[in-house]
Amino acid sequence: MEVHRPGDSGEHRPVVERQPVLVEQDQRAPQPGRFTASRIYQADPVARFLLETLKLRTLTLALATIAWSLLYLFILPSVLACLRSSGVFLGSLDDWHAQVLLLVLFPTTCAFYLWQPKAIARVYNAILSGHASPDVGRLYHKSVWWYLSLLFGLAIILFDVPKMAADYGSWWMAHNWLTIAGREASLSLAFYMVSMMAWRQLVATSEWRRLLGAPSTRAAVRSVTRYGLSFCFLLALFGLRLSIEGIELPQRSGAFTPDYFVKIGLYVALSLTCFFAPIYGVSRDGTRGPHDWLATLLQLAGIVALPLLGFVVLRVALGM
Repeated sequence: MEVHRPGDSGEHRPVVERQPVLVEQDQRAPQPGRFTASRIYQADPVARFLLETLKLRTLTLALATIAWSLLYLFILPSVLACLRSSGVFLGSLDDWHAQVLLLVLFPTTCAFYLWQPKAIARVYNAILSGHASPDVGRLYHKSVWWYLSLLFGLAIILFDVPKMAADYGSWWMAHNWLTIAGREASLSLAFYMVSMMAWRQLVATSEWRRLLGAPSTRAAVRSVTRYGLSFCFLLALFGLRLSIEGIELPQRSGAFTPDYFVKIGLYVALSLTCFFAPIYGVSRDGTRGPHDWLATLLQLAGIVALPLLGFVVLRVALGM
């Protein structure tokens, strides 16, 4: 832009007015010293695809899973004429076991799988207080977790398909190759996600236990406790599966089998270990008061007791 100043003589030189350059800051860029969720799922191609390629939110994935379950439970059986029971044949409409698993447990598992890296990252940031070290979280990058989870996902198919072949024609899920394929796809994905969540939890538990061994803030301990309660809630939903099995076993086998009590024991032990292992080192350093511990233990007891409540509710609902 040329500006002509009065009184100037001779050649007028153009004066360029420089506009201020506004640099838009990327709000999504990770802040220095922050522990990001991507460090946790970087070695998991399924999570990268869902979070980075599809950019799915936790609620979106849960709703998509419910939509798939409704399609598989009711619409597909309607088309294939296996919706209602007939004689010894169990139709989808009467398979309340599958309905609970596919409409409650499966969507919750998928949602927790997507939510877990963000929740773990928040706990790390509360513990580290913005002083993240490159050494912290390095174990999440190991490709062995991906291979082990993939192995679990494929192994359940090899284990389940012979059972489907044996029940072929007497159960709606074993009605034909399409219903079997839908079951195996859901089952394989669920086992893959559960396996990956278990490895994440294993790494997080070991590292938090080490990091909290040093003097810790109340905010850090509370953050670990909140996450622990969330994880125990997920385990309580898995315990609901044990409640369903507790209703079905007497009908199928006439009594509870010994392995059922082993599963109950493992469920309780795993719930308590996942919750208490990370915060064991701060139990006597004064970071938490007696009232804090009492409130937390009451919450944990309520969560662990959810499968028992589910057992009672299901028996009443079924009129047993």
